[in-house]
Amino acid sequence: LHGSGYWRCYNCIENTYTCDVAEHPRQAYEAAKAFGAFQQLLCDMNPEDIHETIPFFHHTRKRFDRLMEAARKDSSGRLASCRKELEFIRKREREVDLLLNLQEKGELPIRIVHNDTKINNVMLDAETDRAVCVIDLDTVMPSFIFSDYGDFLRSGANTGLEDDKNLDNVNFNMEIFQAFTKGYLESGKSFLLPIEIENLPYAAALFPYMQCVRFLADYINGDTYYKIQYPEHNLVRTKAQFKLLQSVEEHTPEMKKFIDSCI
Repeated sequence: LHGSGYWRCYNCIENTYTCDVAEHPRQAYEAAKAFGAFQQLLCDMNPEDIHETIPFFHHTRKRFDRLMEAARKDSSGRLASCRKELEFIRKREREVDLLLNLQEKGELPIRIVHNDTKINNVMLDAETDRAVCVIDLDTVMPSFIFSDYGDFLRSGANTGLEDDKNLDNVNFNMEIFQAFTKGYLESGKSFLLPIEIENLPYAAALFPYMQCVRFLADYINGDTYYKIQYPEHNLVRTKAQFKLLQSVEEHTPEMKKFIDSCI
């Protein structure tokens, strides 16, 4: 090869497609089966043998502490415009350490997971809509299974846009939740522990919450991480995630009932 740089080659998987949004629950079901099978195939490997490409990527306490540090410094002078959102996050600080405490007690395992479970990271068969394979493995790292389960629902079960200015558009889609959960439990039943299944509804709420933390920290810091289209973009994103979190919390009893029916 001429010149400098790095190249990667992939197998061409014919007669497949990806989608950015689940157009019907069947696609969410298939994606869940694919991500669950991916975790199952790796569940007998030692997570310590896997390099952590982005240290503390989904470490909830460190994410929360970084937000509090950003608020303390207020380097861009934006704190006054988002005190309500910051207080909303502070009131839920008890949620931050729940999984970490369970891990410290030896009750919750660290596994090897995908860590970027958008539906467009699953290739679907063009004729049957069935999952063919999982792609985009750059963030495969040790974490809790909730990193895959909760983050898919955060994006896949949102009826609005991640940066929707009209919060009436943003709600938690229970049809997508049910389809994804059914597929995930079917493919993960051989390795999932009761404590992991028990905390699936918590994970559905945790990831919108943590995305609030990340978007608000970036807003206060002056938009140093996420690309923005206008100065308040990260604050708009924060508010949209707040609305999604509130909708998830409203549906929590229904989610628990559905999970019980599946197992």
